Amino acid sequence: MKKGNNLSGENEKKDFVSSARFQKTVKKTKLKQISLYILISFLTVSVFFIIIQFGSHTLINKKLEQDIARIAEQVHGTPVKGAGIVDFDTSISYGLLSAEGKITYYKKLGDRMIPWESITKVYPAIGKVKKTNTEKVEVFSTSNNKRTVRFNHLNNERMIDFYYPHIGYNSLPQELEIAAGLDKNTLIEVALSFERAMTVEEVGKAIGARNVEWLWLDKSNAKAFTELQFNETDFFHVLHGEGAYGFSVSEDYPYWNQEFFENKSTETEYPISGAIISGTPSELERFLEIDIIRTSVIGVTIDKY
Repeated sequence: MKKGNNLSGENEKKDFVSSARFQKTVKKTKLKQISLYILISFLTVSVFFIIIQFGSHTLINKKLEQDIARIAEQVHGTPVKGAGIVDFDTSISYGLLSAEGKITYYKKLGDRMIPWESITKVYPAIGKVKKTNTEKVEVFSTSNNKRTVRFNHLNNERMIDFYYPHIGYNSLPQELEIAAGLDKNTLIEVALSFERAMTVEEVGKAIGARNVEWLWLDKSNAKAFTELQFNETDFFHVLHGEGAYGFSVSEDYPYWNQEFFENKSTETEYPISGAIISGTPSELERFLEIDIIRTSVIGVTIDKY
């Protein structure tokens, strides 16, 4: 009997699997194994995320560089689209698979940069760049026979229009006279449209360089004089400033001496049909005596001080 009891005690001692110590060791091993799996999964996902983000940003940046280079050429090239636009800036916010860019275009009046147009675009890593906003202008029409005054969406400033020399309009605005009569501490932008398309040299002789900021390159190449009917609205036959092509010019570097225009002075190559001038009322008075000016339209006006 004593011998049997001894064997039973020995078996009990050998049943270490059920012991608390062993169970604790097993739990620790499992926990370490699970932790290792979690760490490996985390590292794998992190590396995968970094690879995706790096690749995504590489593709996005390539599209951004191409688009910004195109915009820079549009703003600083020759000719440029957008009357009086002189510069732009961009702000970019990145996501995982795309970036949103805000492009702001500026005019300059005196020493002040004036935000003129804001465009938001989405640059996806894969796919085409898309605009996500469309800035609209407020339009106020005085009547069918008078100028339609348009206002910029960002700052409520007046937007300019050019009048083609070959079209007989119902009404030809003469707002230069109004500009010359404004407060002496006002800076004013005025768009001039000429009686006919001229060469750069002819424009230089007619209006000079002082207070001249931009020249309108008339791409219509039209010679016929088309008289509008009384029931036709002038608004639909003028050229809005944002759609005009031209050249920024300055008093410091007279445009008729610029290398770009060298040996390219014929009307068919560079027909200039208008200009943008700016300054105080007293500075703009001299343009009242220039007989080649067919129409004049006030644009931006700001306080000088």
